[in-house]
Parts: sequence; C-alpha cells; structure tokens
Amino acid sequence: MAGRTARLVLLAGAAALASGSQGDREPVYRDCVLRCEQRNCSGGALKHFRSRQPIYMSLAGWTCRDDCKYECMWVTVGLYLQEGHKVPQFHGKWPFSRFLCFQEPASAVASFLNGLASLVMLCRYRTSVPASSPMYPTCVAFAWVSLNAWFWSTVFHTRDTDLTEKMDYFCASTVILHSIYLCCVRTVGLQHPAVASAFRALLLLMLTAHVSYLSLIHFDYGYNMAANVAIGLVNAAWWLAWCLRNQRLPHVHKCVAVVLLLQGLSLLELLDFPPLFWVLDAHAIWHISTIPVHVLFFSFLEDDSLYLLKESEAKVKLD
Repeated sequence: MAGRTARLVLLAGAAALASGSQGDREPVYRDCVLRCEQRNCSGGALKHFRSRQPIYMSLAGWTCRDDCKYECMWVTVGLYLQEGHKVPQFHGKWPFSRFLCFQEPASAVASFLNGLASLVMLCRYRTSVPASSPMYPTCVAFAWVSLNAWFWSTVFHTRDTDLTEKMDYFCASTVILHSIYLCCVRTVGLQHPAVASAFRALLLLMLTAHVSYLSLIHFDYGYNMAANVAIGLVNAAWWLAWCLRNQRLPHVHKCVAVVLLLQGLSLLELLDFPPLFWVLDAHAIWHISTIPVHVLFFSFLEDDSLYLLKESEAKVKLD
C-alpha cells in the first residue's frame, strides 16, 4: 500500500508534465486496464464478453476495452479515496456511475429534456404564429438547429467518442451562430434584408473555417471555448442593446431575463467538483437549469412574432 501511495503522490507532482488526466496517468489504472484486456478482450474470453454483453451496450458502442477502463477507473478511485487523496479525473472527465448505456446519466437526461422542451415550444410556436409573420422562418430554423444540438448533446453524454464529441461541440457552435443571426434579422434584417443575407454568409464562412480547423488541423479545446464565448458575449450585448431601445414592448422583459439568466448560469461551468452521488456534476446542473430558460426564450419569440405580424398587418391596412 505504501508503494501505491508513493506512486500517487509522484503522479500528482508530475501532472503538469504529462498528458491526459491524473487518473488515467496513474500506473495502478494503466496496469489494471492492461491486465483486464489481456484477460477478457481476446480469443474465447472476448466471445464470452460479447455473448453476455446487454444488447443496448453493444448498440451504444461499448467495447471490451471500454468496459475495462470503466472497471479500472473505479478501482483507482477507491485507492485514491482510501488513502485520503482527492477524486481524480480520467481522460478529461470526472468518474461517473454508468446507468444502462448512459456514460453521464444526469447530463444525458438533462440534454434530452432541453431538446424535448425545444420541440414542445416549436410545436406551440408553429400552432400560434402564422407563417406570414416576418420572423417565422428564422425562428423555426433556430428551433430545428437547437433540436439538432440537443440531440447530439444527448448522444455525447450517453457515449463519449471522438465523433460524438465533435458533433456536440460543432452543433453547439451552430446554435450560438444562429442565435446571433436571429438577433441580426430581428434588429436589422427586417428593414435591410441584404444586410442579413451578407451577415448570414459571413457566419457560414466562420462556421466552415471553425469546423475545418478543429477537424483537419488541431482540435483545440481552448480555442473552441474562446471562440464560442466571444460570439456569445457579442450576441448577449446585441440583444440587450435592442431590449434597451425597445423597452416599450410588453414582452421585451422576457428577452432581458433570458440573456441575464444565460450569462449568470454559465458561471456554473466554472465550478469543478466531483459528481454528487457519482452522477450530478456542475455541467449537468447547468444543463438542467437551462430548460426553463429555453422555454422562456421561445415564449419571447412567439410574442415578438405575433407583435410583428400585427404591426405588418396594420401597415398594409394603412397603405
């Protein structure tokens, strides 16, 4: 046991010099995974593993090696806690207790509920807002972009792979860019459609360059976060400026509340603690907290679209 303690301390001191996370750099973890693979992931043992693996696990892409990593992760966590060390991360993530095929159950369920809320509000929007409303196509497109992002967020938190991670990140970027496009159309584009078209082309070029760089050159987490935060701040400032100029509108307070809530709730992402009950971490709490915010934003879009429709109809009558 003393030897394991020494290795843990040595590893913690070398954290800045090695790649990966503290847990997956631990020799106990690596040795455990190696022995598990040798014992279970080849020949007849692999066939036996596959024969007893639940169908939902195989459909989700869980392999024998993944199972070894999961089991050895908990062995290592147990050693850390037994010897008084803090819970380590593994491959950039906190240890989560897997439920069925869900790698991060709370975040997966929260992402699904966000998507469900977006779908319900989309149906409500399409029912209550006529297609002749000036913002109708842009708002409907935003709802579908959001639904797509929450689908991939659910998939990613269910099963973390290179593909699902990239799809989650790229689709999240798409939502942010479409949100700022939505803002452009509402504040400028209705009066100057050419400006909105040019801005849309610029955003598509930005998205293409962003995805190409991360996919073909280097998947840089820091750059990805910085880019999304920068666009998000511009988006928030733009919406707030519009709200200040249009305080007379009875529904503008919803937009203000959404912007302020999203900025405040994003601070949850700065919290970093091991998941409560090995299920609920800061990221999951953030996903759960955004559900009512999305409902409120779609409620604002509905009210604003109906307002614009009445305004346009009134101008037609005057003409």
